[in-house]
Amino acid sequence: MNLSLNKRAVSGAAGFLLGAILATIPVYAQEGHQHHGHGDIPAMDADGRRLDPDAPMHEMSDEQLAGLRKKVALYRALTDREARMNMAMMGPNYEWYVSDTELRGDIGVLVLSHGVGANSDRLLVESLKPMAEKRPTAVAFGMAMMMSTQIQSAVDDLTDRGAKRIVLVPTALTEHNSLTRHWRYIFNMHDEPSYLAVPQIESDATFVMTDHFDDHPLVTEILLDYTLEKSKNQENEVVIIVAHGPEDIEDNVVDLEILQTHVDRIKAKTNFADVKVINLQDDALPPIRKSNVKKLQRWINSAKRRGQDVIVTVAASASFGVQQHIEEDLRGMEYIFADKGFNEHPNYIKWIDAVVEETLARAN
Repeated sequence: MNLSLNKRAVSGAAGFLLGAILATIPVYAQEGHQHHGHGDIPAMDADGRRLDPDAPMHEMSDEQLAGLRKKVALYRALTDREARMNMAMMGPNYEWYVSDTELRGDIGVLVLSHGVGANSDRLLVESLKPMAEKRPTAVAFGMAMMMSTQIQSAVDDLTDRGAKRIVLVPTALTEHNSLTRHWRYIFNMHDEPSYLAVPQIESDATFVMTDHFDDHPLVTEILLDYTLEKSKNQENEVVIIVAHGPEDIEDNVVDLEILQTHVDRIKAKTNFADVKVINLQDDALPPIRKSNVKKLQRWINSAKRRGQDVIVTVAASASFGVQQHIEEDLRGMEYIFADKGFNEHPNYIKWIDAVVEETLARAN
Protein backbone atom coordinates (compact mmCIF):
# COMPACT_ATOMS: atom_id res chain seq x y z
CA MET A 1 0.00 0.00 0.00
CA ASN A 2 1.20 3.50 -0.75
CA LEU A 3 -1.02 6.37 0.25
CA SER A 4 1.36 8.57 -1.73
CA LEU A 5 1.59 11.52 0.62
CA ASN A 6 0.89 11.64 4.32
CA LYS A 7 1.18 14.45 6.86
CA ARG A 8 4.63 15.38 5.62
CA ALA A 9 3.18 16.36 2.27
CA VAL A 10 -0.07 18.11 3.03
CA SER A 11 1.43 21.57 3.06
CA GLY A 12 1.34 24.73 1.02
CA ALA A 13 3.13 22.91 -1.79
CA ALA A 14 0.24 20.48 -2.20
CA GLY A 15 -1.57 22.55 -4.78
CA PHE A 16 1.56 22.82 -6.89
CA LEU A 17 2.21 19.08 -6.64
CA LEU A 18 -1.35 18.20 -7.60
CA GLY A 19 -1.07 20.46 -10.63
CA ALA A 20 2.20 18.81 -11.58
CA ILE A 21 0.65 15.35 -11.32
CA LEU A 22 -2.30 16.33 -13.45
CA ALA A 23 0.03 17.90 -15.99
CA THR A 24 1.78 14.57 -16.51
CA ILE A 25 -1.44 12.85 -17.56
CA PRO A 26 -1.62 12.81 -21.36
CA VAL A 27 -4.77 13.65 -23.23
CA TYR A 28 -6.91 10.57 -23.80
CA ALA A 29 -9.96 9.85 -25.88
CA GLN A 30 -12.79 11.43 -23.94
CA GLU A 31 -15.76 9.60 -25.37
CA GLY A 32 -16.82 7.08 -22.73
CA HIS A 33 -19.01 4.06 -23.40
CA GLN A 34 -20.75 1.23 -21.61
CA HIS A 35 -17.97 -1.37 -21.58
CA HIS A 36 -19.75 -4.73 -21.67
CA GLY A 37 -22.43 -3.54 -19.29
CA HIS A 38 -19.99 -2.67 -16.51
CA GLY A 39 -20.48 1.06 -16.28
CA ASP A 40 -19.12 4.12 -18.00
CA ILE A 41 -15.56 3.27 -19.08
CA PRO A 42 -13.37 5.71 -21.04
CA ALA A 43 -12.56 4.80 -24.63
CA MET A 44 -9.19 3.15 -25.27
CA ASP A 45 -6.63 5.57 -26.68
CA ALA A 46 -4.02 4.73 -29.32
CA ASP A 47 -1.58 3.50 -26.65
CA GLY A 48 -4.14 1.21 -25.01
CA ARG A 49 -5.03 3.37 -22.02
CA ARG A 50 -8.54 3.83 -20.68
CA LEU A 51 -8.35 7.03 -18.64
CA ASP A 52 -10.68 10.00 -18.57
CA PRO A 53 -8.56 13.14 -17.96
CA ASP A 54 -11.69 15.05 -16.94
CA ALA A 55 -12.71 12.61 -14.23
CA PRO A 56 -12.41 13.94 -10.65
CA MET A 57 -9.19 12.84 -8.93
CA HIS A 58 -10.29 10.73 -5.96
CA GLU A 59 -12.98 13.08 -4.68
CA MET A 60 -14.36 11.72 -1.40
CA SER A 61 -17.79 12.25 0.05
CA ASP A 62 -18.13 12.56 3.82
CA GLU A 63 -19.53 9.02 3.88
CA GLN A 64 -16.57 7.64 1.92
CA LEU A 65 -14.08 9.44 4.15
CA ALA A 66 -15.77 8.01 7.22
CA GLY A 67 -15.64 4.53 5.67
CA LEU A 68 -11.94 4.82 4.88
CA ARG A 69 -11.18 6.04 8.39
CA LYS A 70 -12.66 2.80 9.73
CA LYS A 71 -10.31 0.82 7.50
CA VAL A 72 -7.12 2.92 7.32
CA ALA A 73 -5.43 3.94 10.57
CA LEU A 74 -3.47 6.76 8.94
CA TYR A 75 -6.66 8.56 7.92
CA ARG A 76 -7.78 8.57 11.53
CA ALA A 77 -4.67 10.62 12.30
CA LEU A 78 -5.40 13.23 9.60
CA THR A 79 -7.87 16.08 9.50
CA ASP A 80 -10.59 16.00 6.85
CA ARG A 81 -8.60 18.44 4.71
CA GLU A 82 -5.37 16.46 5.08
CA ALA A 83 -7.09 13.17 4.24
CA ARG A 84 -8.68 14.62 1.11
CA MET A 85 -5.37 16.16 0.07
CA ASN A 86 -3.66 12.82 0.63
CA MET A 87 -6.15 11.05 -1.61
CA ALA A 88 -5.99 13.77 -4.27
CA MET A 89 -2.23 13.31 -4.55
CA MET A 90 -2.52 9.68 -5.64
CA GLY A 91 -2.20 8.68 -9.24
CA PRO A 92 -5.32 7.78 -11.22
CA ASN A 93 -7.02 4.39 -11.29
CA TYR A 94 -6.98 3.28 -14.92
CA GLU A 95 -6.36 0.41 -17.32
CA TRP A 96 -3.48 0.17 -19.78
CA TYR A 97 -3.94 -2.58 -22.35
CA VAL A 98 -0.46 -3.71 -23.43
CA SER A 99 -0.94 -6.32 -26.18
CA ASP A 100 -1.92 -5.69 -29.75
CA THR A 101 -5.71 -5.63 -29.70
CA GLU A 102 -5.76 -8.21 -32.50
CA LEU A 103 -3.90 -10.82 -30.42
CA ARG A 104 -6.09 -13.69 -29.21
CA GLY A 105 -5.46 -16.36 -26.58
CA ASP A 106 -7.30 -18.43 -23.98
CA ILE A 107 -4.80 -17.37 -21.27
CA GLY A 108 -4.66 -13.70 -20.30
CA VAL A 109 -2.30 -11.86 -17.96
CA LEU A 110 -3.43 -9.00 -15.74
CA VAL A 111 -0.72 -7.13 -13.85
CA LEU A 112 -2.02 -5.37 -10.74
CA SER A 113 0.05 -2.28 -10.01
CA HIS A 114 -0.23 0.46 -7.43
CA GLY A 115 0.87 2.98 -10.06
CA VAL A 116 3.07 5.97 -9.36
CA GLY A 117 2.93 8.41 -12.25
CA ALA A 118 3.05 8.71 -16.02
CA ASN A 119 6.78 8.04 -16.40
CA SER A 120 6.96 5.08 -14.05
CA ASP A 121 3.75 3.55 -15.40
CA ARG A 122 5.13 3.74 -18.93
CA LEU A 123 8.37 2.05 -17.83
CA LEU A 124 6.31 -0.85 -16.48
CA VAL A 125 4.23 -1.16 -19.64
CA GLU A 126 7.31 -1.05 -21.87
CA SER A 127 8.93 -3.83 -19.82
CA LEU A 128 5.86 -6.02 -20.43
CA LYS A 129 5.90 -5.70 -24.23
CA PRO A 130 7.83 -8.97 -24.92
CA MET A 131 5.38 -11.03 -22.85
CA ALA A 132 2.41 -9.14 -24.28
CA GLU A 133 3.33 -10.46 -27.71
CA LYS A 134 2.61 -14.02 -26.51
CA ARG A 135 -0.57 -13.59 -24.45
CA PRO A 136 -3.25 -10.91 -24.12
CA THR A 137 -1.85 -8.68 -21.38
CA ALA A 138 -3.18 -5.66 -19.50
CA VAL A 139 -2.26 -3.59 -16.45
CA ALA A 140 -4.73 -2.21 -13.91
CA PHE A 141 -3.17 0.78 -12.17
CA GLY A 142 -4.30 2.17 -8.85
CA MET A 143 -5.15 1.08 -5.31
CA ALA A 144 -8.87 0.69 -6.08
CA MET A 145 -9.67 2.24 -2.70
CA MET A 146 -12.95 3.73 -3.95
CA MET A 147 -13.47 2.08 -7.34
CA SER A 148 -12.69 -1.10 -9.27
CA THR A 149 -13.91 -0.19 -12.75
CA GLN A 150 -10.36 -0.12 -14.13
CA ILE A 151 -9.86 -3.73 -13.04
CA GLN A 152 -13.22 -4.82 -14.42
CA SER A 153 -12.41 -3.05 -17.69
CA ALA A 154 -9.08 -4.88 -17.97
CA VAL A 155 -10.81 -8.21 -17.34
CA ASP A 156 -13.40 -7.43 -20.01
CA ASP A 157 -10.74 -6.47 -22.54
CA LEU A 158 -8.87 -9.72 -21.91
CA THR A 159 -11.96 -11.92 -22.14
CA ASP A 160 -13.01 -10.10 -25.32
CA ARG A 161 -9.79 -11.44 -26.80
CA GLY A 162 -10.48 -15.02 -25.85
CA ALA A 163 -9.08 -15.27 -22.32
CA LYS A 164 -10.87 -17.97 -20.35
CA ARG A 165 -8.28 -18.07 -17.57
CA ILE A 166 -6.59 -14.89 -16.34
CA VAL A 167 -3.35 -14.93 -14.38
CA LEU A 168 -3.17 -12.09 -11.86
CA VAL A 169 0.32 -10.72 -11.16
CA PRO A 170 0.42 -8.52 -8.02
CA THR A 171 3.40 -6.16 -8.01
CA ALA A 172 3.76 -5.79 -4.24
CA LEU A 173 6.91 -7.06 -2.53
CA THR A 174 5.06 -9.67 -0.46
CA GLU A 175 1.45 -10.66 0.19
CA HIS A 176 1.53 -9.23 3.71
CA ASN A 177 -0.15 -5.89 3.09
CA SER A 178 -3.59 -4.34 2.85
CA LEU A 179 -3.38 -3.68 -0.90
CA THR A 180 -2.94 -7.36 -1.78
CA ARG A 181 -5.84 -8.28 0.49
CA HIS A 182 -7.96 -5.64 -1.24
CA TRP A 183 -7.05 -6.98 -4.70
CA ARG A 184 -8.01 -10.46 -3.50
CA TYR A 185 -11.34 -9.15 -2.21
CA ILE A 186 -12.06 -7.63 -5.62
CA PHE A 187 -11.50 -11.06 -7.20
CA ASN A 188 -13.60 -12.89 -4.57
CA MET A 189 -10.49 -14.46 -3.00
CA HIS A 190 -10.78 -12.65 0.35
CA ASP A 191 -13.83 -11.95 2.50
CA GLU A 192 -13.23 -8.34 3.51
CA PRO A 193 -12.09 -5.24 1.61
CA SER A 194 -9.09 -3.37 2.97
CA TYR A 195 -10.64 -0.06 1.96
CA LEU A 196 -14.16 0.68 0.69
CA ALA A 197 -16.38 -2.20 -0.45
CA VAL A 198 -15.93 -1.61 -4.18
CA PRO A 199 -17.71 -3.84 -6.73
CA GLN A 200 -16.21 -7.29 -7.13
CA ILE A 201 -15.29 -8.65 -10.55
CA GLU A 202 -18.01 -10.16 -12.71
CA SER A 203 -16.70 -12.54 -15.37
CA ASP A 204 -17.02 -16.05 -16.78
CA ALA A 205 -13.23 -16.33 -16.73
CA THR A 206 -11.37 -18.14 -13.96
CA PHE A 207 -8.62 -16.38 -12.02
CA VAL A 208 -5.36 -17.52 -10.46
CA MET A 209 -2.91 -15.25 -8.63
CA THR A 210 0.85 -15.63 -8.83
CA ASP A 211 3.28 -15.41 -5.94
CA HIS A 212 4.65 -11.99 -5.07
CA PHE A 213 8.28 -10.91 -5.48
CA ASP A 214 8.93 -12.41 -2.04
CA ASP A 215 12.39 -14.01 -1.83
CA HIS A 216 12.66 -14.94 -5.52
CA PRO A 217 16.33 -15.27 -6.64
CA LEU A 218 15.68 -13.00 -9.64
CA VAL A 219 14.76 -10.23 -7.21
CA THR A 220 17.96 -10.79 -5.25
CA GLU A 221 19.87 -10.38 -8.51
CA ILE A 222 18.11 -7.07 -9.19
CA LEU A 223 18.97 -5.70 -5.75
CA LEU A 224 22.56 -6.89 -6.06
CA ASP A 225 23.03 -5.45 -9.55
CA TYR A 226 21.65 -2.07 -8.53
CA THR A 227 23.91 -2.03 -5.47
CA LEU A 228 27.03 -3.04 -7.42
CA GLU A 229 26.38 -0.24 -9.92
CA LYS A 230 27.02 2.20 -7.06
CA SER A 231 29.74 0.29 -5.22
CA LYS A 232 33.41 1.32 -5.31
CA ASN A 233 34.97 -0.44 -2.32
CA GLN A 234 32.86 -3.24 -0.87
CA GLU A 235 34.96 -3.80 2.23
CA ASN A 236 34.28 -0.24 3.35
CA GLU A 237 30.61 -0.03 2.38
CA VAL A 238 27.42 -0.68 4.33
CA VAL A 239 24.37 -1.56 2.23
CA ILE A 240 20.90 -0.73 3.54
CA ILE A 241 17.95 -2.11 1.57
CA VAL A 242 14.94 0.14 2.13
CA ALA A 243 11.38 -0.81 1.22
CA HIS A 244 7.99 0.89 1.54
CA GLY A 245 6.64 -1.75 3.89
CA PRO A 246 3.12 -2.53 5.16
CA GLU A 247 1.37 -0.31 7.68
CA ASP A 248 0.45 -3.06 10.16
CA ILE A 249 3.03 -4.17 12.71
CA GLU A 250 2.16 -7.86 12.30
CA ASP A 251 2.52 -7.69 8.52
CA ASN A 252 5.81 -5.86 8.88
CA VAL A 253 7.38 -8.61 10.97
CA VAL A 254 6.66 -11.29 8.35
CA ASP A 255 7.54 -8.97 5.47
CA LEU A 256 11.00 -8.29 6.92
CA GLU A 257 11.61 -12.00 7.48
CA ILE A 258 11.05 -12.59 3.76
CA LEU A 259 13.24 -9.66 2.70
CA GLN A 260 16.01 -10.90 4.99
CA THR A 261 16.58 -13.72 2.49
CA HIS A 262 17.86 -11.17 -0.03
CA VAL A 263 20.17 -9.74 2.63
CA ASP A 264 21.61 -13.17 3.41
CA ARG A 265 22.23 -13.96 -0.27
CA ILE A 266 23.91 -10.62 -0.94
CA LYS A 267 26.15 -11.09 2.11
CA ALA A 268 27.15 -14.52 0.85
CA LYS A 269 28.05 -13.23 -2.62
CA THR A 270 29.90 -10.03 -1.69
CA ASN A 271 32.43 -8.53 0.70
CA PHE A 272 30.34 -5.63 1.94
CA ALA A 273 31.07 -4.55 5.51
CA ASP A 274 27.39 -5.11 6.30
CA VAL A 275 24.00 -5.50 4.64
CA LYS A 276 20.76 -4.55 6.40
CA VAL A 277 17.08 -4.20 5.50
CA ILE A 278 14.37 -1.92 6.82
CA ASN A 279 10.78 -1.02 5.96
CA LEU A 280 9.74 2.61 6.28
CA GLN A 281 6.13 1.53 6.83
CA ASP A 282 5.39 4.61 4.79
CA ASP A 283 1.63 4.56 5.45
CA ALA A 284 1.70 3.57 9.10
CA LEU A 285 0.69 5.90 11.90
CA PRO A 286 3.21 8.75 12.15
CA PRO A 287 4.97 7.51 15.34
CA ILE A 288 5.60 4.09 13.75
CA ARG A 289 7.00 5.56 10.55
CA LYS A 290 9.06 8.11 12.48
CA SER A 291 10.65 5.33 14.53
CA ASN A 292 11.72 3.50 11.37
CA VAL A 293 13.16 6.66 9.84
CA LYS A 294 15.11 7.35 13.03
CA LYS A 295 16.53 3.81 12.92
CA LEU A 296 17.58 4.25 9.29
CA GLN A 297 19.25 7.56 10.10
CA ARG A 298 21.07 6.00 13.07
CA TRP A 299 22.41 3.21 10.88
CA ILE A 300 23.76 5.73 8.39
CA ASN A 301 25.29 7.95 11.07
CA SER A 302 26.92 4.96 12.78
CA ALA A 303 28.50 3.80 9.52
CA LYS A 304 29.78 7.28 8.75
CA ARG A 305 31.34 7.56 12.21
CA ARG A 306 33.23 4.33 11.43
CA GLY A 307 34.48 5.91 8.23
CA GLN A 308 32.30 3.70 6.01
CA ASP A 309 30.31 4.65 2.96
CA VAL A 310 26.59 3.83 2.85
CA ILE A 311 24.64 2.59 -0.17
CA VAL A 312 20.86 2.87 0.22
CA THR A 313 19.24 0.43 -2.21
CA VAL A 314 15.50 0.72 -2.77
CA ALA A 315 13.41 -2.44 -2.94
CA ALA A 316 10.42 -1.28 -5.00
CA SER A 317 8.62 -2.43 -8.10
CA ALA A 318 8.33 1.06 -9.56
CA SER A 319 10.59 4.05 -9.94
CA PHE A 320 9.80 7.54 -8.65
CA GLY A 321 7.56 6.38 -5.78
CA VAL A 322 8.86 5.70 -2.28
CA GLN A 323 12.24 6.91 -3.53
CA GLN A 324 11.07 10.49 -3.15
CA HIS A 325 10.08 9.91 0.46
CA ILE A 326 13.45 8.35 1.25
CA GLU A 327 15.22 11.38 -0.19
CA GLU A 328 13.09 13.63 2.02
CA ASP A 329 13.85 11.54 5.10
CA LEU A 330 17.58 11.54 4.45
CA ARG A 331 17.97 15.13 3.29
CA GLY A 332 21.34 16.50 4.38
CA MET A 333 22.80 13.06 5.10
CA GLU A 334 25.72 11.55 3.21
CA TYR A 335 24.87 8.34 1.35
CA ILE A 336 24.86 6.79 -2.13
CA PHE A 337 21.40 6.18 -3.56
CA ALA A 338 20.59 3.13 -5.72
CA ASP A 339 17.09 4.27 -6.56
CA LYS A 340 15.99 2.29 -9.62
CA GLY A 341 12.73 0.36 -9.57
CA PHE A 342 12.61 -3.34 -10.39
CA ASN A 343 10.81 -2.58 -13.64
CA GLU A 344 13.98 -1.00 -15.06
CA HIS A 345 15.87 -4.32 -14.82
CA PRO A 346 15.78 -7.17 -17.39
CA ASN A 347 14.97 -9.59 -14.58
CA TYR A 348 11.61 -7.93 -14.10
CA ILE A 349 10.05 -9.49 -17.18
CA LYS A 350 11.93 -12.72 -16.44
CA TRP A 351 10.29 -12.79 -13.02
CA ILE A 352 6.81 -12.19 -14.45
CA ASP A 353 7.34 -14.90 -17.08
CA ALA A 354 8.55 -17.29 -14.38
CA VAL A 355 5.71 -16.74 -11.91
CA VAL A 356 3.06 -16.86 -14.64
CA GLU A 357 4.35 -20.20 -15.91
CA GLU A 358 4.73 -21.58 -12.38
CA THR A 359 1.18 -20.54 -11.51
CA LEU A 360 -0.28 -22.08 -14.65
CA ALA A 361 1.63 -25.31 -14.00
CA ARG A 362 0.18 -25.52 -10.47
CA ALA A 363 -3.33 -24.79 -11.74
CA ASN A 364 -3.27 -27.59 -14.34
